[in-house]
Amino acid sequence: MDVIEPSVFARQKSNGQIITMQSIEIINGLNKSYDLIVDVGCGDGDVSKNFLGKHIPHKQIVAIDCLPDMLGYARIHNSDDQIEYVLQDMGQKWPDMSPRVRELESKVDLIFSNLALAYIPDKRQLVDTFGRLLSTGGVFHANIELMEDINKRLASYGRPPPKQQWYQSPEKQLDVWRQSLSSDNQFLVKQLEIMDVCWPTDRQKMIDFMPIVISKYRQFFTDRKDFDNEFNDHLWDTAFDALVNPTADTPNPRAWQQFLADTNIKEVKRYHKLLRITAIKQ
Repeated sequence: MDVIEPSVFARQKSNGQIITMQSIEIINGLNKSYDLIVDVGCGDGDVSKNFLGKHIPHKQIVAIDCLPDMLGYARIHNSDDQIEYVLQDMGQKWPDMSPRVRELESKVDLIFSNLALAYIPDKRQLVDTFGRLLSTGGVFHANIELMEDINKRLASYGRPPPKQQWYQSPEKQLDVWRQSLSSDNQFLVKQLEIMDVCWPTDRQKMIDFMPIVISKYRQFFTDRKDFDNEFNDHLWDTAFDALVNPTADTPNPRAWQQFLADTNIKEVKRYHKLLRITAIKQ
């Protein structure tokens, strides 16, 4: 994942507040106790402190992120006696996890993640890690952005078909999660649902947000050179066009460039497909 300036990240969070509160209602509706909560991809700590911390009864929250600057920001702006911020890349294999994470094995009552897991390539390994952390009956709940299907747009631009590993469709991304959750019968899946959301975004927030969008596509490239070629060629235009004009009959191969050039555009609407997962450790 590319480094994101914490203050820029913090300005983006308003769009996710509605879905976060929906998740809180779902989690509380399961009528379980959540003494120990792990927030994966906690970012600036706002969700950990102001949503999980205020709306789900608990004893401790361990908030995890892989970016040191983000955790530094969280400790300053969203500190709390019941929150422990931990630096960890959750995409690592279990033996490579920090001692602090490994000592949570089988002790966690709730693993929560909001708009963070799209950055981790190996979903099967990640689900296995969650299975090790959760106690029997523990809950895994996440909201996950599915990346836009840009293969059709590339074809409409007259581009050659992309390599097979590039740009998984939302259906393929959903299938990867379904298979990962069903492996070894660790989890009883209560919810696996795709939601369509529309988020109005002002001009500067859109400019700030685009590098975050682009960084997600890196995981589909086994070769850095391939990614750099796509990155420098057309990926910004294609990804932006898919975000703001998903149903267009004629995709725009210069969408991002035209947006930047037209300063009269003060706001755009971003259209996302979100996957919501609720699963119980068996």
